[in-house]
Amino acid sequence: MNDFLKEEKYKQEIERYQEKEKKYKQEIEYYKEKEKKYKQELEYYREKEKKYKQELKYYKELQEEFNAIFQSSYDGIYIVDGKGVTLRLNPACERIEGIRMEEAVGKHMQELIDEGFYSESVSLKVLERKEPVTILQKVKNGKEIIATGTPVFKDGKIIRVVVNSRDITELNQMKRELREMHLLAEKYQSELELLRWEQVQTDDLIVCSPEMKKVIQLALHVASVDSTVLIQGETGVGKDVISKFIHRNSKRRNGPFIKIDCSAIPETLLESELFGYEKGAFTGARKEGKMGLIELANEGTLFLDEIGELPLSLQAKLLRMIQDHEILRIGGEKPIPIDIRIISATNRNLKEMVEKKEFREDLYYRLNVVPMTIPPLRERKEDIYPLIMNHLDQLNKKYGLKKKIEPEALECLIQYDWPGNIRELENMIERLIVTTNTEMIKIENLPSNIKSNRYQTKDMNFDKISSLKKAVDDYEKEILVYVMEKSKNTQEMANLLGIDRSTVRRKLKKHKIKLKFKE
Repeated sequence: MNDFLKEEKYKQEIERYQEKEKKYKQEIEYYKEKEKKYKQELEYYREKEKKYKQELKYYKELQEEFNAIFQSSYDGIYIVDGKGVTLRLNPACERIEGIRMEEAVGKHMQELIDEGFYSESVSLKVLERKEPVTILQKVKNGKEIIATGTPVFKDGKIIRVVVNSRDITELNQMKRELREMHLLAEKYQSELELLRWEQVQTDDLIVCSPEMKKVIQLALHVASVDSTVLIQGETGVGKDVISKFIHRNSKRRNGPFIKIDCSAIPETLLESELFGYEKGAFTGARKEGKMGLIELANEGTLFLDEIGELPLSLQAKLLRMIQDHEILRIGGEKPIPIDIRIISATNRNLKEMVEKKEFREDLYYRLNVVPMTIPPLRERKEDIYPLIMNHLDQLNKKYGLKKKIEPEALECLIQYDWPGNIRELENMIERLIVTTNTEMIKIENLPSNIKSNRYQTKDMNFDKISSLKKAVDDYEKEILVYVMEKSKNTQEMANLLGIDRSTVRRKLKKHKIKLKFKE
């Protein structure tokens, strides 16, 4: 019995231990799950820590970048909080406004105004108006600055005001420097135009007189645009030369330059020559038709010489062409678009012709957009000498000669009025070259009408002439002084007198003549 009881007791204890063992296993499993969960949470927090470290690094770099920008900004930057208390300012602000950081940080803007650092505060105005504000204010160092305050909002409230300031003194200096640069640029532009003019001079364009230099400068200026130009001047002054000069220096320089002499083409043929015609347009017309001179000038320049001779019947058609930028051939039905620049020239007074109803007023104003007047040769005596020498050199090369003009004859040519202008001058020089037998063209070779302009020295009182040598010396001295006044240097004097430069110097020294050349 006792054995049975003991066995039962052992069985109960075994069951109890088994229950405990099961319980312990369950607890172990629970703690394993908990450990696993803790490991997952640990991994999560480690990832979060890593992310926070990256964000911290990013914000640190951002702060360093902001500080670098803040410190290196050329403009002054001043930051206050939402109550108007100074938080920080950059070195540029200290330089511009004459205030140190330790004097401003932690102080209210009103306090700084009371201490005389500022005449007024843009920050306080921003806090009052709740919008960006720009003012001019004076600072303690006497400078006047322009300050712009910008509010920074959070949840509808201003938490910061950022103020940018710049010294007006520096801006005014920059403005003055910019104005000086503009003036300098204008000066350089004028000099470049002058250099450009000197570079593009040809044998057709010889200019020394101030009057003609103004004409050339105007021609250079209008060459850069497509405005219509009306050139006025007497016959032979070089209107066609100026028109070619404008074309050569325009953006149309690579296009055609078509000259139409309105006085040289018969009125009956002028319309067909100008506008062209379609095949079978009239009796005697070409079978294939013909392109007009205006159409030939497309994308180039059309030069209408002697425009005052254009018949009234064609003036209306020319006006329509200028207005509509298209032409209609004789017998044609389809308009032809035209892209041309028009330069016209005349020796007549178009305004008087308009008053006499000989020229259309509307066409006159269309042609007279940019008027240019070329003065006659008698009003620009400075150009006569270079024109003579240039044409003389050209003809010498053309005919293989070495002709020269003696000073006395040259002076007569310079003093002559040249009513036929450059054309008459060129014809006269050629006439003298081909008709003079000697190498030196003398005063006796000149026509009587030119010799009448001969330079007259002062009348000599023969009763007071002591000797021939003295009379010759006096006359030589007068000649030297006169030629010197017409020359730029002794070499030019030598060329005019037909002697060596050393001889000129010796004679000037002999007569004790003080050097004073033409400017």
